[in-house]
Amino acid sequence: MDRFSRPERLDTDPNTQDSADYELGESLNEAACLGIFDKVERLIKNGASVHHANKVNGMTPLHWSELRGHDDISEYLLAHGADPSKPRLDGKKPSDLRLSVPLSYRPNYLNYPEFAYASRDVCVVNSEQPVSSQKSDLVLLKIRLANSVDQDFYEIEAPVFTCTFDTFRELIGTELSVQPSEIKKIRKLPNTILRKESDLRRLIPGAEIEIVL
Repeated sequence: MDRFSRPERLDTDPNTQDSADYELGESLNEAACLGIFDKVERLIKNGASVHHANKVNGMTPLHWSELRGHDDISEYLLAHGADPSKPRLDGKKPSDLRLSVPLSYRPNYLNYPEFAYASRDVCVVNSEQPVSSQKSDLVLLKIRLANSVDQDFYEIEAPVFTCTFDTFRELIGTELSVQPSEIKKIRKLPNTILRKESDLRRLIPGAEIEIVL
């Protein structure tokens, strides 16, 4: 049976969250994203809501575990009442984010607004993934928003040799906390627009990418 079709048990009211609840929820989002099962389990036992949604993009713990392909965490979240039909802000449900190409890149979470409350020690754990989890098609890219007050680049590793263009846009949008539908252009600096998979295949390590909204 498809795990998304089974009934779920609602155990927390998702409509009201104070600051402490939000911080706990963001920690759960991060743990679900990074695939740290014992931390997910501990946070939920300590009261973190499986219904938590990020204020910027609407990402829930289940969205993150599905996006990263952490089946064990998805199953655990569903067993504890996570709503598989709950959309994020762009309307996508958790199952819509389950990509055909596994994304095992390691973004710099210390700099991303999705996890403003996240603990730094968890990020260190993420930087020590087993070598076997890394894919040979990953390319280190530098990304930023165009015309932003913050002109710093963030580093991600992306599967540019195997992913579709839509997947690449989804990846970048998620990492920069913008909706993919808001992305007007993806520009390789200084002046090259990326439009299709063949453009992605030509990207080299260290390429600087700007997102135009």
